[in-house]
Amino acid sequence: MGKSSGVQQNKPIAEELWYADLAKLSNDELMRMYTMIKDGRYEFAKNAWYIPIGGDQRCPIMVAKGFRSPDTLAKMAEFQNTAKALEEEYRNFIDAWDFGFITTKDIERAVLKILEERNIEIAERSQ
Repeated sequence: MGKSSGVQQNKPIAEELWYADLAKLSNDELMRMYTMIKDGRYEFAKNAWYIPIGGDQRCPIMVAKGFRSPDTLAKMAEFQNTAKALEEEYRNFIDAWDFGFITTKDIERAVLKILEERNIEIAERSQ
């Protein structure tokens, strides 16, 4: 798993392990993630899986899955359990994100590629 943002790699994005994890998401989940990236007002957190202290700290997978940051102790415990399960299922993507091997631009391109392969077209709004 090489750095996507620094030096150009010869490996096509679709062959990256993190891309395969991303491709497991539904169209709705991919669109939720894509919308947050394009909106530009939300910064995805890194290493914020178990104890999201101080505001809204969700990684791209948590956002895609529609999970909100917990606001009670009971919700915190549920969030942590959910995070552990998702971390196992999406290990390659999460590691690539947390260790800085991929950027939001890489994720955006990958989401567009996955949706294109599924014959889903995204029409951009004009500003």
